[in-house]
Amino acid sequence: MTDKVSRDRYPWWVKASLWGLPNRAAVWAFVGLSVLAAVGCAAYAVAAGNSRWYAGLLFLLAALMYWLSIRWVDRHGSWGRDAA
Repeated sequence: MTDKVSRDRYPWWVKASLWGLPNRAAVWAFVGLSVLAAVGCAAYAVAAGNSRWYAGLLFLLAALMYWLSIRWVDRHGSWGRDAA
């Protein structure tokens, strides 16, 4: 598909996931941070015996949303400044 969607016509969930992030590398950094936060929370839950920390696994949902947004922009949008 050669026609790229302008940034103002991105779906709401893509706009929300990319809000404030300047480029693709920054979004990938947040994918990594979200996964690390989830792993850290789960490890602490096991080590401390405090099951409330398993809620940190919700960071995996954030990582999923970031990844899906990257995928959507790669297929339909553009990472360049001209897309704004």
